[in-house]
Amino acid sequence: MQLVRTDIAGFVGMAERGPLPEDFDPATFDASQVALRISNWKQFLTQFGGFREYGYLAYAVRAFFENGGKDCYVVRAAVTRSSDPLQNSAKASFTLPAGAPVAIGTVNQVAGPFQCALTLLGAASVAVGDLLLLAGGGVTQLIHVAGVIAAGQVLLADALKPQIGAGATVQRFPASCKICAASRGNWGNDLRIEITPLDGATFALRATVDLGPTALPAEEEFYRALTLTDSASYNYAPAVLAQQSNLIRMEFLGNPSIRVDATGNLFYLQGGRDGLSAIGLHDFSGGDDLNGMRGLRLLEEIRDVGIVAIPDAVFETPPALTVQAVPADPCVGGSPPAPDAVANDPTAVAKPLSPQDGVQLQSMMIEHCERLRYRVALIDPPDDKKINEVQTWALDNGLVSTPGSRFAALYYPWMMAPDTLGVEGPLRPIPSSGYIAGAYAQTDLTYGVQRPPANVELQFVVDVKQAITDLQQQGLNLNNVNAIRALPGRGIRVWGARSLAPAGDDEWRFIHVRRLMSAIEETAERSSRWAVFQSNNAALRNSLRHSLSVMLDGIWTKGGLNGTKPTDAFYVKCDATNNPQSAIDQGQLICEIGVAVAAPMEFLVFEIRQDASGAQILEN
Repeated sequence: MQLVRTDIAGFVGMAERGPLPEDFDPATFDASQVALRISNWKQFLTQFGGFREYGYLAYAVRAFFENGGKDCYVVRAAVTRSSDPLQNSAKASFTLPAGAPVAIGTVNQVAGPFQCALTLLGAASVAVGDLLLLAGGGVTQLIHVAGVIAAGQVLLADALKPQIGAGATVQRFPASCKICAASRGNWGNDLRIEITPLDGATFALRATVDLGPTALPAEEEFYRALTLTDSASYNYAPAVLAQQSNLIRMEFLGNPSIRVDATGNLFYLQGGRDGLSAIGLHDFSGGDDLNGMRGLRLLEEIRDVGIVAIPDAVFETPPALTVQAVPADPCVGGSPPAPDAVANDPTAVAKPLSPQDGVQLQSMMIEHCERLRYRVALIDPPDDKKINEVQTWALDNGLVSTPGSRFAALYYPWMMAPDTLGVEGPLRPIPSSGYIAGAYAQTDLTYGVQRPPANVELQFVVDVKQAITDLQQQGLNLNNVNAIRALPGRGIRVWGARSLAPAGDDEWRFIHVRRLMSAIEETAERSSRWAVFQSNNAALRNSLRHSLSVMLDGIWTKGGLNGTKPTDAFYVKCDATNNPQSAIDQGQLICEIGVAVAAPMEFLVFEIRQDASGAQILEN
């Protein structure tokens, strides 16, 4: 019997790309479709993109891997259910035409850069995904319908050119197929698609993430010969892209012919939106209602997670970015310029959570870990807290007011991480939770969860945001705040291992005690499931007692339990004295375990009761 893994982290935060719950059929939805298991930094880049000006998630995951983490689960947070369609995240797309455009009406009124009202001819109508050709003021513009607000009132996938106003003519192309980004976000607006007809039935396709004329293509995919004529063919485009592409998907709309001369064979996808400007607490936390399967709620479905971190709970808006002008029409000769993501996405700039919502989210993290028992929460204080303020911040905000606080730990200060984006210069302040999750994982994998995750040198960090003296650390220790210190000649190290357990809860003062007990309890629960439908007799109880004793002996041998001999370090009681006939008649198997964890110097006792309905753990 071996201890379960305790090193696997779960992150929730804002990302450049990645799956969201609304991208899947609710009838067959599974948490693993959105909470993706990531095993290295390159895999994160492929699934969720790179560093963002708005959000700390990518920095935290990079810090996790740089500091010894091996596996984590990542959940993207974004707005998907706002009543205002402009606030929701959306996939960038482009509908390929099958023939010449047909006049359907004129522009009646422009309600904003992304909205207008149309006067439609006769029985003409517009629908989501329609490719329109607008002409007015001496210019033309290809643009998609991203949403229909009311009859004739449309939400556009791109910003209208200033010259397009009332009276502009509107034509619609018949549709062949629609290419869309693999996931929502304005990253898809940088996807450049090149279609090259090969014969009457096949075409080549190249998809490139184009970051502008001064940057090399970030990602590129090329497909030599695709078709839309035979859905059973090995090169049927929608099936090939669904199976092989990390960038795009294709939906066949009924006409297998593609008329590239109508739009040019080189174009960018349109209408991708990040859905961050109205992001709120629910988008991070999720809930129990039908629409609640998102954020932290999704991590409940992932049994392997042992560490939870949400660095964006304390996200602060970086200096404002310079917004470029809307790019020129892709239909006007030559290769069109790469669009500016922020200029074409009104939801690109994230709104930080209010301090109250940030604390509430962290309270939910602690409650989440207490309820699920086998994981701990890493809490980040706001960046603006000074040493004397952070000492009582958690207490003042109710984060240490319940026994659940023993399932959480607080670290101070923030880290100064190297930043290729240059958001605030060559270094950017980053919450420490991703670093600490990596330090936990490194300690667990190298020595075992019984070892305090302290005195670990951190990587992917240049300096700490706030230097801490020995005297200042005394005050932090008294308030259960773990210091991270830059020590001359020794690097930047984690210099504490305390939990947020409230005063009087001394047995759980150290976070590794909580984590070790959780690991023992979970291992005992999982490893005793086989006994549920066995006869509760002496042979069964002896077998279970032996297997649990072997596991605990291994922890004692590694120094995780006190005592000069095993009987001083632990005991396992599973016999007739705690399995009376009344319990046997109820189908219960009761096992009491006591361990003397190395830190608190006394026995911590828990009881596990297994029956057909599952396991019940009772801590004493």
